[in-house]
Amino acid sequence: MSKRMGTPSEALNNLEFHASGFVVKVGGSWTELSLQPFRAFLNARGFSPSEEDLAALLARAKENFLRGDSRLFICNAVPCHTKIRFDVSLEALEHARRESGVPISLTGCQGPCKQAPLLSLRVGSRSELFAQVASSADWKIVLEFASKANAAGTLLMDAGDAEQFRFDPVHDEPKQSVHLNRMKFLVGHFQGEGKYTMTPYSFQKEVIGTLEASGRFIALRMGASYPLSDGRKDVHKALVIVGSDSLSGKITAHAYTDAGLMREYSIESGQDGLQFEDASPGHASQWKRARKILSPTQEGFEERLEVDAGNGEFVPYYSIAMRRTAKMEKLD
Repeated sequence: MSKRMGTPSEALNNLEFHASGFVVKVGGSWTELSLQPFRAFLNARGFSPSEEDLAALLARAKENFLRGDSRLFICNAVPCHTKIRFDVSLEALEHARRESGVPISLTGCQGPCKQAPLLSLRVGSRSELFAQVASSADWKIVLEFASKANAAGTLLMDAGDAEQFRFDPVHDEPKQSVHLNRMKFLVGHFQGEGKYTMTPYSFQKEVIGTLEASGRFIALRMGASYPLSDGRKDVHKALVIVGSDSLSGKITAHAYTDAGLMREYSIESGQDGLQFEDASPGHASQWKRARKILSPTQEGFEERLEVDAGNGEFVPYYSIAMRRTAKMEKLD
């Protein structure tokens, strides 16, 4: 990668850098009330500009913010700078500008740091924020939308794949991790009865999925009841925490059982839903491999366990239709 433009270490002592982020954050319009935290922000960094100097500084930043029909602003402050995994060198940004037709600027802090990396797109007099734009693929998606919005002269259009990155810091609830969008069908309260394919027995299962830590993780509390030959029920409970790496998008789950066991799972996503390698059921010598598949349905989701006896072919072991309950129709 070429030398990055305007690194934080160089920009921390640059009032223009900080002002650029503030003006983008407030959409080019501010009040005396909104200036108070910005002054405190500057004072904490050793800056004490006079009223006249601050006014002139912000006027220049506003002029840059409003220059042209549209502009894309990349937050280059910490922590955004450390989480960006696409090229923001002078050469790369100039290439992106030529390809998209949208001028691009690096700025100071644009606001909700927990949603880093952040980008703001202005078209005409309106602007909006895009959050968790970390990888080269993320950047390409948002850049393509910026190009289309610029050509149309409006932000009021179908964002396509870029919709997942849109973030409204005023009205939105804490934004779920972009990479966990594929698992959102697991959020809610579900119940179902499982059917084995090789025996006449059935079992009951209950799952409660909730977004945790401002949408960065999904917690799945679950309990299952299995019939025993003597008529009793074998009840198992577990807690699963699912999260994604903000840079690679890799989804990992950590399961904790009532037997004190802990297990880590690597989750893969495909057209049919999610799947991961699981522990073989029953006698381990009978089944060499097992995998679990979770697929969204209109009522909730379907869970299937498939096993391989060692010949390389997976066959169904059980399936269960988990249906969202009426009492807790949506927890998110």
